[in-house]
Amino acid sequence: MEDAYFKEDFKFLYDALLHHPAIYRDEELKRNFIQLYRSKADKVCSYDSLVNAATELTVFFMDGHTNIEMPYSAQDFCIPLCLRWDERDGSLILGKSYDEIPANAKIISINGKTAEDLILLMSKRIPHENPYLVKSRMIMYPYQNYHLLSEMSLNYLFGVKDGYDVLFSVNGERIEKRFYLKNYNGFLDFPDDSEFIDYEIQDNKMILHLNACIFNEQYKRTLETAARLCRERNITLFILDLSRNMGGNSAVIDEFITYTNTDSFKRYEMIDYSEGEARQITNKQELVINKRKPVCFPDNMFCKVSYNTFSSARTFAVTLKDNGIAKIIGTETGGRPNSYGMPKRLKMPGSNLRFRVSTSYFMRPDKSKDDAVTLETDGVDENGK
Repeated sequence: MEDAYFKEDFKFLYDALLHHPAIYRDEELKRNFIQLYRSKADKVCSYDSLVNAATELTVFFMDGHTNIEMPYSAQDFCIPLCLRWDERDGSLILGKSYDEIPANAKIISINGKTAEDLILLMSKRIPHENPYLVKSRMIMYPYQNYHLLSEMSLNYLFGVKDGYDVLFSVNGERIEKRFYLKNYNGFLDFPDDSEFIDYEIQDNKMILHLNACIFNEQYKRTLETAARLCRERNITLFILDLSRNMGGNSAVIDEFITYTNTDSFKRYEMIDYSEGEARQITNKQELVINKRKPVCFPDNMFCKVSYNTFSSARTFAVTLKDNGIAKIIGTETGGRPNSYGMPKRLKMPGSNLRFRVSTSYFMRPDKSKDDAVTLETDGVDENGK
């Protein structure tokens, strides 16, 4: 591709981002965005410079739904380590054993950079609403431009290297191991929708795992079955697990609430800007009468969240919290309670780079908490202690 094509793609992205809701809501932000574009436009002359400049434009909005999507292919390279964050102290740990390094080994540093260093650096590459979404996407999101251990990210963090030295802590002993890039093998991917919902019963407790917000007959049947089992087996404690849920269809929320004993509730407020002006779709002050089912889940209810809880899953958890239906356990959410969403998917005509742009703004039912950067937990365990 010639330089002109890269510049045209960058202009195409810019024009699309001029329709982001934040542009309509804040004139100063709009001026700053235009200035950012003009400072980058002349420097876009190659594929790499396009990716870097496009990343800066999308990160500008502090919106996890407005982002560049660069899926892995089998020809791409990475270090194939499964990572996760420790819920107890927030440290970065090995999710699965690799060679002689056991699972749950703590990662002290990569090429001398600590987890805190890496979060700060990746926050400049990953569109985010809070640092918890950065933590989620840098290890869980299956796009090479955000994944911490992709060749693209490692080059950004450390420059081109032959290998990368990872320092682990294993039972108090420090072990350093050098890792080399390998072809991506599909180890990182979005959850399989065929297994998006299931439940387990432990004594007097039921845990309903919802790994994606999918509103279909399977979802409705599972809720009905779970509620019936709760009554038949005298279940007194119910946990809705959204800790692995990155979002989907918000229609799952109202359906779930029909299986609770609440008389009424308030939804999120949605303001749509897709036509260039504010259009209210739902009002958070509107009281919705709950069409309660004959059989409901126990009143002693908790909702488990994590850094991965985003988009509609975040909306789900916040709605339960703000309406007093469930207490929140787990870690902070990657999704900010008030945020942008309903993204439109587009593709740059020359490079075919995919990207998304939010079209709407969402506000939680409890307006007294509008400034919250995350849905904080209630500081209790699942037993209320």
